[in-house]
Amino acid sequence: MRLTLSNMPEELLERILAFAVTPGPSQRSTAQFKKLGVAPHVAPLLVSRTWLRIATPTFCRHITLRSDKQAALLAQSLRRNPELGRWVRSIRAEGTYPRLLDVVQFCPALEEFDMTVDNGPSNPQAAQVSPQRPPSVDAAVVRFCGSFSCMRRLRHLVIRKNAYLTLPGPTHVFEQLGKAIRGWKYLETVHIAFRFSPSPASASFATSLASAPRLRSVSALLPTVWNTALLEIAQNPALERIHISPRAELAASQLFITEARKHPRLMELIAAGTPELPREALMRPCYWPISSSLPTPGLMAPAYPHPYAHPASSPPAPYQHLSQRHRAKPEHGHPQARAVPMFASPPIPMRSAPAVRRMSAV
Repeated sequence: MRLTLSNMPEELLERILAFAVTPGPSQRSTAQFKKLGVAPHVAPLLVSRTWLRIATPTFCRHITLRSDKQAALLAQSLRRNPELGRWVRSIRAEGTYPRLLDVVQFCPALEEFDMTVDNGPSNPQAAQVSPQRPPSVDAAVVRFCGSFSCMRRLRHLVIRKNAYLTLPGPTHVFEQLGKAIRGWKYLETVHIAFRFSPSPASASFATSLASAPRLRSVSALLPTVWNTALLEIAQNPALERIHISPRAELAASQLFITEARKHPRLMELIAAGTPELPREALMRPCYWPISSSLPTPGLMAPAYPHPYAHPASSPPAPYQHLSQRHRAKPEHGHPQARAVPMFASPPIPMRSAPAVRRMSAV
């Protein structure tokens, strides 16, 4: 029988449609999409009722929110069809959208959350005074942070930023994020997509990661200078690896690696999670002074005396039997020949000796 899309097994058709209905991470609405009226990853759902039934769970599995209006429309759809929210596994929010709370409360099986921290919307309507927040924190940011408590089964967290962490909005987000992590008992991986440094806002965040019971992996960008943020996170006994990137900067990270070597636990986690780290960076360098009399590690002591050192009064141990034989049988020796140490300068001639002609170097 000829295989067509109408008689193809639904398991195979579901795998094929997954590539069509899953949008890319950087796919955005363009003028061409607006002219057609339908986004390319939505068009397969309109082919037939069979395709709609098969592809809907895959279509709802990964959701990307790029505006607060889009989050509001999604919340309305989930309110009318609550069963759609049970298929949602990951959400990516490209801003601190206040309507995210209305979306997350319909997604009980959410496992991955990709968030972008900013300072909130700049419209004056969102900046109304609320008794539950400081006067300088946007009300939209406060409502956005309220969605953290609804993510009870979160396993993977990705954090990006679009603003300075010292601003009131990001400061409040990290404070609330640190409180929420204490209740996320299933959190396994955290990816910090920026150069994380300690600050009053991120102090509770790093402390909460250090006590997360199931945290296995932490990924972060290589810090510009040494700081104790990753060191504090490394105190988590359940943590197995720390991955630092980008790869192009690892070779020039001697300042950070040198300080990290002083903390064995941190260096062990970095070595386990960053296989592209240069091998010589994992070895502790040993610096020995040139004038030291200690032997160089891994090298044998030289068998000849130092040019400026006095010759040894007794021969080395391996040749001890030869010197004893010479003393026992002096007739085999050469009394007129005296042992001269290697690199020793010849004796200076007396005044009565004939003059030696010197040749000047050209």
